[in-house]
Amino acid sequence: MNYLWFFVVGGGAALLGVALAFGMIKQDGRRSVVALAGAVVVALGALGLGLYVASAPTAPLRGSDREGSQNRLPAAATTEKDLPGK
Repeated sequence: MNYLWFFVVGGGAALLGVALAFGMIKQDGRRSVVALAGAVVVALGALGLGLYVASAPTAPLRGSDREGSQNRLPAAATTEKDLPGK
């Protein structure tokens, strides 16, 4: 279902971009082609950066265990005694 919404939103943005590009080229052909080429370069750069960030490693996750050792870590969940005024 997430992919459906991705294509709906992405497709709508693509259709809007095509309509704007058509209008720009119809109004002033040579100048708008240079502007559209710049927009394509920026879009490809953003796509490449997004793929790089998506493939970068994330911080390791440590699951909980029976002893509750995750609560003794420096970034443990807040307990009631940690709250102000308690």
